[in-house]
Amino acid sequence: MKTILGRTATDKWLAYQSKRFDRHEFLKQELHYKINAANKFLALKVDGKKIADWNITKLVSDTRTPATIAAQIIDQIMAYDLSYKTMIGYYNTFRSIFSFFLDSGYTHSFALGMVKFPKRQHTSFDVENKAIKISKDRIQTILSKTDAEYKLAVKFAAYTGLRQGEQRELRWKDISFDNKTISVTRCVQLFDTVGFTKTKNGQRQVPLSESLAQDLKVYRLLQGVPDKEALVFQNNGKRIFGQKLRDVLKKACKKAGVEVIRWHDLRHFFASILLQTYGDDLHKVTSFMGHGSIEMTRKVYGHWLDDRKRNAEDAAKLDEALSCL
Repeated sequence: MKTILGRTATDKWLAYQSKRFDRHEFLKQELHYKINAANKFLALKVDGKKIADWNITKLVSDTRTPATIAAQIIDQIMAYDLSYKTMIGYYNTFRSIFSFFLDSGYTHSFALGMVKFPKRQHTSFDVENKAIKISKDRIQTILSKTDAEYKLAVKFAAYTGLRQGEQRELRWKDISFDNKTISVTRCVQLFDTVGFTKTKNGQRQVPLSESLAQDLKVYRLLQGVPDKEALVFQNNGKRIFGQKLRDVLKKACKKAGVEVIRWHDLRHFFASILLQTYGDDLHKVTSFMGHGSIEMTRKVYGHWLDDRKRNAEDAAKLDEALSCL
């Protein structure tokens, strides 16, 4: 079997994907995703050596089995700090690349074997798909340690509950300072395409607080009062990458000395504020959050309502007991 480096073999996989694209088997955005995934693939390390530099024919050996290779690659994917769905996507793409190597005769066995990506491990902020509250103090502490350039982006997410894809596509025309509302109609989707929101109810109007409105006005002036079609949150006129926002938040949490939260947890924080304010009006909470139904709101946040009711009942019982003393 001839020697072929991982870099060369991956270039051949990309060439094959380009031919598929030319045959209109998938959209251009997916080709960009595959190119990005290939770059991540080449940077993966097996036994301390990048796959780009490995002789693919010798990657699998008696001491370096598919199980040990998969374990190393999964550990590196988990370190990407991405959503579970995105991590699985990368793992499946890496499997596709290794499968191509095998089919092309570059290696004698499938490098990842039968190893599947591990089942989702729920974090302290996602127990059984139920959000856990984050205190106002923690949010303020995180904001105080956020890089100045991105501080408003983090605050905006926490004060509006927009999904990351919705916020990244937000334009100045979507913000009404007079009506104090934010119109959500579009979002960044898979492969960085732009389309409608996640659900039909995702197209909504979200209230704009006075504090956030003032920050946005100053921010707009500092940008030279950009055109209404311009993106609100951008980097030299280009849309900010989702990974950049996640990195900024993670860095701020570490600087603040608090447990790292996900970007989506900023949305959960906004939901907690809504439930404190409109707890008896789930329809309004569902509307502002852009959930597909009230049932979805109950599924994710219903335990908060139960806790509040239980706390009120406990307090009433305690008051009754103490009044007898």
